Amino acid sequence: MKNYISFNDNGVFLITALINSMIGYCLFGVVGVTFGILTVLFANIVYQAKDDSGNIFYMLFLLSLIIVGGAIGFILKLSIPFYLFLFLLSYFYYVTFNKDVYVDRIIPFFVIFSCMGTTLPSVSIELPLAYLTGVIVSLLMLTLLKRKKYDNAAFKNGLFAKGLYTSPDRLGLRAFIYSVFLFLSLAIPDYLGLYRVYWAPLTFIVLLRPLEVGIIKTTLSRFLGSILGAVFLFLMFHFVLFKNTYFDIVILVFVIFLMPTFLKLNYVLKTFAITVFVLLLLEETEFWHDPTYLLPYSRVYETLIGGSIAICASLVLKLARKVKIR
Repeated sequence: MKNYISFNDNGVFLITALINSMIGYCLFGVVGVTFGILTVLFANIVYQAKDDSGNIFYMLFLLSLIIVGGAIGFILKLSIPFYLFLFLLSYFYYVTFNKDVYVDRIIPFFVIFSCMGTTLPSVSIELPLAYLTGVIVSLLMLTLLKRKKYDNAAFKNGLFAKGLYTSPDRLGLRAFIYSVFLFLSLAIPDYLGLYRVYWAPLTFIVLLRPLEVGIIKTTLSRFLGSILGAVFLFLMFHFVLFKNTYFDIVILVFVIFLMPTFLKLNYVLKTFAITVFVLLLLEETEFWHDPTYLLPYSRVYETLIGGSIAICASLVLKLARKVKIR
């Protein structure tokens, strides 16, 4: 693991997160800290889509669309129109996959924020402003610290390219199947009245990319990583966290520094790091003085639900690939 640790990746990520969170805190308080750290992860994943080039304006445009997804979820809630929206979005994701690497990385975040938006009881103007500020600061920092060749054709060859919406392959049936199962990954937890229902579709869309390769092994690895992350946080909450109010901050900073390294490792370690990163961040902002254990628990059982549905979808999609449509 130490071979993957370098200041170029880990140091830049940590510095960007610290500066972004401080700016966010000064402008928006604790909400600004949350989005300041979270948007660094989003921006870094998108920024690293291409090794040699990038277009900061195109990435800013796509990352800004994520908050639109959250707004759609908040307005529609878990209603029939929202499920129709989710179905069409996942259909679009399947058909356009592997044509623009930036769009490929943005859509899962868009789906996740849309599902998260349905759970919000109210929204203040600070939420979108904090998110957009975090995105802008993250991209500016990454551009200054990691200079890449400017991609002039990003808009032309990306989301606004005609070829993105057409395909010589007959993907209609498989895209429909994919959309149905993503629909179920949210509908089932919603029907059961589970806590934080967006974890299941998050798991599904991360596990089952349209390439449908190694899904069973990936699901088991991700589930194991989720369990380890949840158990780690549970032990923190029980024995250390909130007994020493600064210990959780130290752990979060440590995880932030190592995040680029974990993202390069296997699915178990990658999922472990993301679980600790996201859940600890949520615990700090939502339950600072009143810790809850529902988040780690929900992370485990909803990962199991989303992973199980992803496996079923993968099997059906493999059968669909053998169907010849004239």
